[in-house]
Amino acid sequence: MIERYSSRRRTLSHFLPDVLAGATRYDRIAGYFSSSILDIAGEALEGMTGEAPARIICNSDLSPLDVQTARAAQGAMTREWKASLPEDIAPGLRCRLERLHDVLQCGRLEVRVLPDERFGLLHGKAGVITRGNGERIAFVGSANESLSAWRRNYEIVWTDASPEGIQWVQEEFDALWQDPAAFPLASAVIQDIARVARRVVVTSPEGWGADGRADAEAAIELPIYRREQGLWAHQKWFVRKAFELHQAGGARLVLADQVGLGKTVQLALAAKLMILWGGGNVLACVPKTLMRQWQTELWDLLQLPSAIWTGDGWIDEREVYHPAPGVAGLRTCPRKFGLVSTGLLKRSPEVRDTLSSLPWECVILDEAHHARRKNLGRTKQHQGASRTTCWRSSPPSLQRRAASCWRPPHRCRSTRSKCLICSKR
Repeated sequence: MIERYSSRRRTLSHFLPDVLAGATRYDRIAGYFSSSILDIAGEALEGMTGEAPARIICNSDLSPLDVQTARAAQGAMTREWKASLPEDIAPGLRCRLERLHDVLQCGRLEVRVLPDERFGLLHGKAGVITRGNGERIAFVGSANESLSAWRRNYEIVWTDASPEGIQWVQEEFDALWQDPAAFPLASAVIQDIARVARRVVVTSPEGWGADGRADAEAAIELPIYRREQGLWAHQKWFVRKAFELHQAGGARLVLADQVGLGKTVQLALAAKLMILWGGGNVLACVPKTLMRQWQTELWDLLQLPSAIWTGDGWIDEREVYHPAPGVAGLRTCPRKFGLVSTGLLKRSPEVRDTLSSLPWECVILDEAHHARRKNLGRTKQHQGASRTTCWRSSPPSLQRRAASCWRPPHRCRSTRSKCLICSKR
């Protein structure tokens, strides 16, 4: 027997709760799956009897290369999930995500994703429901597994209780569910659903840093974690080490990793934590040709506002120009993170004196292998660091005397910073 439903004739918001009442199994082909479906069918899904979970197969933007291995598929799904998250999580969405995490975590709901390029978009939507008395019913229609589909959009759904109709839909579902390119929803996505649902937004840095996880809490919502894969282990180690040394009183560090290992992100994230913790400003001395690259990475990956000194003003991350004529304008940086050309620093004693007179939270010297002290002699080869602790890591390509690493370059020596970090590309 076939029954026909149209949202034009009556709302479909009660369709799923009604057909899922007392269900022991639910297999669903859904081109698009959204946690908003829990607003409609959440109680029915959570209250399904029996041990069989509800199973949903849905589309994904994953490419064939993403699913060549299970590990690659897990990473690609995690990136896609994080990229889809809105900047602000409304209370309603937070509640739905928490319920979604609960049904996923307890095994009441299983989701598999299938790349679009495998069969194209899954425009065919259908499902098979098994009730506690053994009765089965299949349905086919235009509705995705989302709130808007069942409550707001114009949708058509047909139900079919005939054995041949049920078998036909079940075969279609099984073929997609068992396809080699279909992978279970990544465990990292399930964990991140719980994180997003239960996160607490801190509106002020006051009181931030009261526990030992403050540095992680400040980083986890950044674009590098939401859109990318986060930090590598060596990057995390450096950021934590630099931040801990800064909290302990300051340090002079030389970061000398090889090319392509993410030194800019390491330095900038460590500086951001220092800004949040201490409230001071950061000075980054960078070659002029790299200043725009620095500013772009600071904003795109770390949401860290910055301003570039042009000689007569500052340009912030939104391309807004802030006039500040004369060297005195260096004192009026409109952002906590200021970028100044190392070439200007070399050429102008007045610029050096002005910057040295300011109380920086942290100073970063990029391309530090170009820096040399002129007052090195044999008597100073084994001279230790003064006032603060220095941590050093130099690859074979960093060919210079040990004293050059243990002492800051002469032109930065007088800055009243708590932490001087040097970087070599």
